[in-house]
Amino acid sequence: MFSWIRNRRRATSPQPLGPIVIYHHIAKTGGTSLRKVVQANYKGRTLLELYGPNRGSVDWYQRFYHALSYKQKAEIQCIAAHSAHYIIPIIDRPFRVFTLIRDPVDRVISLYYFTRGLAKKGVGKGAQIGQALEALGWDLADIYLHVGVEQDAAPEYRQLFAPFFNGQTRAILGPHVDTAAMPIVAGAPEELMPYYNKLNDVLAQHYELGVTELYALSVRYFAQVFGWRRLFFVHKNRTKTRPKVQEFSDETIAMIRTFNQLDVTLHAQARIYLLAHATEKIQEIE
Repeated sequence: MFSWIRNRRRATSPQPLGPIVIYHHIAKTGGTSLRKVVQANYKGRTLLELYGPNRGSVDWYQRFYHALSYKQKAEIQCIAAHSAHYIIPIIDRPFRVFTLIRDPVDRVISLYYFTRGLAKKGVGKGAQIGQALEALGWDLADIYLHVGVEQDAAPEYRQLFAPFFNGQTRAILGPHVDTAAMPIVAGAPEELMPYYNKLNDVLAQHYELGVTELYALSVRYFAQVFGWRRLFFVHKNRTKTRPKVQEFSDETIAMIRTFNQLDVTLHAQARIYLLAHATEKIQEIE
């Protein structure tokens, strides 16, 4: 008798949401340059940028995302932010994450001088790190000496300076494990292996990887995967006042490497991944 009502309800019920691209912008990896490419390829409401403080938690993304209407969700094709990957555990549609991985020595040098430059601004964690460095009078080597080797830094400083110790691994694992409990240790000892194994699981399930030092190839690879049409390769947000790697002592570079062994391995794996997959994808198109 009322079958037409049932049919109408069935016809107007929401359809499954389409796939979405997630740009996990890891700090100091050349991500601001890549952000410009993302902005050129996702216009208007198709791009949701969520840059800003206090958004690095699954709970925040759960509250934010589930407060959106079906129409608002359906319009989104890409989410971009330093914390965008925190949506992974709660997203209700097919998705793929992409990010850039940078040589850890080059990255922490850039991070050090970037945070020092933010110290006077007084906003965000980067400024807090810079202010602490100024107050302590630490150079880059002092971070690894006091937090890593001597371990005589106060607990609050160990947590504040954690991004200098396997920071890219910590960033990727943020939504999936308690990174505050991740040990600050030299090398890759047994206590870091659960984090290494979880990292590989997360990457295999969710990520496409590019490499900062192979930026142009990375952009072309992401374009092939996600169907981008507008590509350009201008580098933004470089820390102009930082010294080059060669200007640091061998001892400092060795300390950085030994306390970033997971990131060293991650960077090597990302390079292998990109060279293998980009070649395959480009050959398919050609």
